[in-house]
Amino acid sequence: MNAHIVFTHPNLQSFNGQMRNIAIQTLEELGWNVSVSDLHQMKFKAAADDDFTSLYNENFFDLQKEQSMALQNHSFNEDIKREHQLLHEADLIIFQFPVWWESMPALMKGYIDRVFSMGWAYGGGKALAGKSVLVSTTTGAPDFVWIPENRWTIKDTFKHLFIGTFGLCGMQSLEPFIAYGAKRMTEEDKKLTFEKYKQYLKEVTENMSKANPANCVS
Repeated sequence: MNAHIVFTHPNLQSFNGQMRNIAIQTLEELGWNVSVSDLHQMKFKAAADDDFTSLYNENFFDLQKEQSMALQNHSFNEDIKREHQLLHEADLIIFQFPVWWESMPALMKGYIDRVFSMGWAYGGGKALAGKSVLVSTTTGAPDFVWIPENRWTIKDTFKHLFIGTFGLCGMQSLEPFIAYGAKRMTEEDKKLTFEKYKQYLKEVTENMSKANPANCVS
């Protein structure tokens, strides 16, 4: 089975970078094929503007219309085509990023704007339907801050993502893995968190294998 990791953090040695590496190592040890889109290292562009080799309407730019026509005319730029192919091949898609200003980093939002394109991921096309998607994220604030009594939960924060994006595209959202207060962790806390993440990935892949025995690696 195939997993694709979309990773956003400028520092590969960061907590998020270590989570990325753990996911790669754990999944490969379980026999999965793993691909990675490291958006900062790739210098992936966040703005959804010149994503096409030619425009359907040069006089009035309409992103959804241009995306739909690019799918028909095979006129997406190569970076979008590459991500479409990687996501298409994946059984499990992992989004690894830090929570910045109560949201995802701009580069991750730009990835969704550009790659989850009209006519391909939604609006007539369902290329991602049925795929399992996991959000793995870190917060600066500790876990006791992220409760309804104080403000809201991570699930509330990313409701637009789980329902408005993944749900609209027909994807199966898994329980997110959240490392609270990452910067405040001791080395022992980090080790425990990394072990929990490894175990969670093993549980996720085991459940997926049981649900799709025909796709299991032998």
